[in-house]
Amino acid sequence: MSGQSSRRRLRLKDSGRTRELVASVSAWGARGMSRDQAQNMAIVLDEQVNAPPLDDEDFRKAFQEAWKIVKADSNEEYFANLHEVECKTPEFLVDPFIPLGALTMLDGHPGQGKSLVTTQLAAAVSSGGQFAGRHNVRKGRVLFMAPEDDADRVLRPRLEAHGAKLNGIRFMATPHCLDEYGRELLRKELTDYPAQLVVIDPLPPFLAPDTNSYKATEVRGFMQPLALLARELNIAILIVRHLRKGSGDLAIEAGQGSMDFIAAVRSGLIVFPHPVDPSTRVLAHPKANWSATGPSLTFEICPSPSGSVPTIKWLAELDETADQIRQGSEKLKVDEMAAARITALLTPLPMKARDAINRLLSEGYSDRTIDRAKKIAGVISGKGPGAEWKLK
Repeated sequence: MSGQSSRRRLRLKDSGRTRELVASVSAWGARGMSRDQAQNMAIVLDEQVNAPPLDDEDFRKAFQEAWKIVKADSNEEYFANLHEVECKTPEFLVDPFIPLGALTMLDGHPGQGKSLVTTQLAAAVSSGGQFAGRHNVRKGRVLFMAPEDDADRVLRPRLEAHGAKLNGIRFMATPHCLDEYGRELLRKELTDYPAQLVVIDPLPPFLAPDTNSYKATEVRGFMQPLALLARELNIAILIVRHLRKGSGDLAIEAGQGSMDFIAAVRSGLIVFPHPVDPSTRVLAHPKANWSATGPSLTFEICPSPSGSVPTIKWLAELDETADQIRQGSEKLKVDEMAAARITALLTPLPMKARDAINRLLSEGYSDRTIDRAKKIAGVISGKGPGAEWKLK
């Protein structure tokens, strides 16, 4: 067991050497390997991965420990009496949007603010702040798996702009797909650095190259082990995915790939432009297995005070669902719709400017749209704290 390999992908030291060996032998035994086959495989793994390899006595103890797990699992009962099960209340990282112990999917087209939503959420978790300015979160560590965002030029600046505590955030420095080996890497990371939230952004780089994302069995083979890991560690895993082209689908059906992706998660979120005001984005909640769906949240993407990093400005909550918002007003022109609303507000009597603006913001219109619509509606506006709006 003293040979060295020049083709190592992972070098484990100290207690990690034994932990890796036990986990691998347990997995092989669960797949039906004999004791001799598993032992021979363990010898090869020990030589290739551990730095340095275990001595003979430590190897013997590690293998015996792993095989005890295999024998215990072989005697496991696969059926049970339901009356012996203790009821548990679902827990949430952010109630009702992101459950603990389960997967959540966040869908949206590129450039609509999905990654900004994840960084604002991560900042809230790391600092113990609020998500969307109004929803409490559980404070804890966050793991980012975002291979398309440079840690130095994108990830850190965005997190700092949203007020994150960086000492509570880790990231995957060397990307690896979440095959069996990749999941063991993830398990080791979460064992060494327990987290409340894992962000996988976006999904495709973590699928094995030969995965057919439209084949149910292959999608389930990817999603189910992640769901089991989330359940075992009682953490939230948030997966970011792009939408298919076109806008005719129901929100829950709009994501790329098989429907088995969204079927495997317990909560589904979607980001899209508000059809009345495309500069306003909507974060809606079309799927919720463990609760009622939450309200639709609206936000704008704004530059930070320094002007170099975009941030989120949260606006109003809307009662409408994703499908109601996406399909109800798609053919209306934004500025004309806002102008008609202003006219309706001011037709009976003039209004204080601040009251009118707050009303429009609460209905999902952005500041920029309100400014343009005022001109279309012919609003005469005074100046000062008590200024009023009235129609010409």
